[in-house]
Amino acid sequence: MQLIPSRHYWRAEGSKLWRQPLAWIALSALFAVLLASAVSAGLDARAWRSAAALDVAARAAAIDSATAQLQTPPGPAAAIAAYELGCGDLGVTRIPVQAGLGLGVQRLSVLPTRLKASLDNRLVESRDPGPLRNPLLNDTGLPGVPAMVALLLPLVALVLCGGLLQEEREHGRLGLLRVQSTHGMWPLVAAALGWRCLCIWAVTAVATLPALLLDPGSNAPVTLAWIGALAVFTSVWVVLGGCLSWVPVSGASSMLAALGLWLALTFAVPAALALAAERAAPMPSRLLSIVQIRTAQQESEAHEQDLAKAWYAAHPGVQAPATAVWPATFVARALGQEAALGPLARSFDARRAEQAAFVNRWAWVSPGLALVLWGEFLAGTDAASQLRYRDQVDAFEQRWRQFFMPAVMERRGLSAEDLKKLPAFGPAD
Repeated sequence: MQLIPSRHYWRAEGSKLWRQPLAWIALSALFAVLLASAVSAGLDARAWRSAAALDVAARAAAIDSATAQLQTPPGPAAAIAAYELGCGDLGVTRIPVQAGLGLGVQRLSVLPTRLKASLDNRLVESRDPGPLRNPLLNDTGLPGVPAMVALLLPLVALVLCGGLLQEEREHGRLGLLRVQSTHGMWPLVAAALGWRCLCIWAVTAVATLPALLLDPGSNAPVTLAWIGALAVFTSVWVVLGGCLSWVPVSGASSMLAALGLWLALTFAVPAALALAAERAAPMPSRLLSIVQIRTAQQESEAHEQDLAKAWYAAHPGVQAPATAVWPATFVARALGQEAALGPLARSFDARRAEQAAFVNRWAWVSPGLALVLWGEFLAGTDAASQLRYRDQVDAFEQRWRQFFMPAVMERRGLSAEDLKKLPAFGPAD
């Protein structure tokens, strides 16, 4: 049996595909939809990077503005100014993203991407800067480029590949093809599937490239990684469609089987994996978490003086007043709440990490899910990157508090020279 079709088979099957109007219609529709999605994603990625580039200038302007607030002698006013500065927007961070941002930029609308280091308890008294958003409404937006590919490319592949041999049999040409082919049916089918795989992959690659080309932060390795993933994804669905064409059923039955396969691998399997992940690593009770949060708030409010004394005792270099007053008591209370609720927050993060690892481990069962997760990985918006960002913000917040806490608790405030040493969020956190 000839494993690799000769050029005669390639020429014949290419000519046949060229003369099929259905192939042109399907490929054109796929190209148009993916191109529109890719252009939108590329522009969104460009806008995100532009906003990130403005953060440095905005931070410098905010520091200049804050300098005027610090022109007060040591005392309550200086401590209040330092406290307000430590709780203000200077502590806002932005999630680090990767070169493939255009492949996962839609995730930025639902993820907490602007966490803020603060003197307050970020676990219960803080929210993302910016306007209020409804995550449910954001979730109903258009899917990203990888998701659009995962939804549409299999349909086109199955339409062009499913029922390939059944159609020849129903038109009475299968026997003639067997007689004409000296090496059996395999070279014919391999050449036909090869042309379809090449056309679908080329159309998809060209249509989705604007998502990366319009992003000024993209690079060649990410582009090659995405194109390679598209080649593997296309090959999988073309092979599945080709296998269905060998099944001894009618063409209509073959197409129904192809539709069922698409529904199962694209929707049923990811849903089953999500359910299995939740059962493998169940989240802590949210109701009990609310009770713990309320208990921690009440306990800290009732013992704020004790919490302040404990902080002064742990920092002998800071002069302790006879009685702590606001904002020192409020900061000590916030730290006490965070110490009590920290294990609870870490348990949620640990379960999310376990669920994400479970889904990543079994994502190969669903080609579409694997492609979407790969796109998020290239963009830096996957679950692991989000958890890593939270850890970086926690580390930055520790440095942030080490800078502001003595000035607030000692009621001496900050000077303009002190602001030159203001911690900044970066990859080192």
